Amino acid sequence: MLKISCCSALLTTLLIAPTILASTGITDKNARGREIAYTVDSKDAGYVDFVVVGKMTVKRPGGVSATREFEMNTLEVRDDGDKRLVVFSKPRDLAGFVSLTHTHPSAPDDQWIFLPATKRSKRLASRDKTGSFAGSEFSYEDIATWELSNYDYEFIRDEPCGEPAITCHTIANIPKYAYSGYEKLVETIDPRIWQPVQIVYFDRQGRELKRLQFFDYQQFEGKHWRPGRIVMTNANDGSESEIIWENYRFKTGLRESDLTEARLEYWSR
Repeated sequence: MLKISCCSALLTTLLIAPTILASTGITDKNARGREIAYTVDSKDAGYVDFVVVGKMTVKRPGGVSATREFEMNTLEVRDDGDKRLVVFSKPRDLAGFVSLTHTHPSAPDDQWIFLPATKRSKRLASRDKTGSFAGSEFSYEDIATWELSNYDYEFIRDEPCGEPAITCHTIANIPKYAYSGYEKLVETIDPRIWQPVQIVYFDRQGRELKRLQFFDYQQFEGKHWRPGRIVMTNANDGSESEIIWENYRFKTGLRESDLTEARLEYWSR
């Protein structure tokens, strides 16, 4: 009986061990992924606010293109998610269109748009945020600020990137909030600046949907890195939306009371 018990215990250990190891491996990947994401978040904390002009070019297959121009205002909010307001100035049919997003950690975002033709604001439901933002490859979900607690994380790999090549970290950002349009966002991060160089978006069926690339980073305030150009490419038809960022300004004095639904008409003027 002792021999049989001994062998049974050994067999049980052999059967269970791979499961334990696999579980440990997943936990380690999650821990490292979260550690990298936390570093990205902490390295950029304290920017207070920034304003930047965006010049967007939307390119469709066949050579059709359109341009937009807007100003983006972002406010860092302590003990809550950040606020971001975008107001368009060009083309004429978009001038005065405003979007406001207040991102919340571990809760649905608040998001509104202001339509100058009707002079009315509209609150977007959570399920509406997968729609195209101003006819581009960006969605309303994409323009919200990134909040650390709104995702689970998994380390994928270290890989060469950049010129000259360095070792970048690639992690999966897995949305925890309801009605996300994505299964995951696979983000490659340059550890010299702790900012992304690429994000690949996967739809709910696990297929690559689009890819965002970041170029020409500059440092501001001795700490905060921002790109000079970003390009979002649709994986299905090759459509592109490029944004050139100009005239970054930090600590401009934005206040929470400036970025509210009640103030959208003011920003639209």
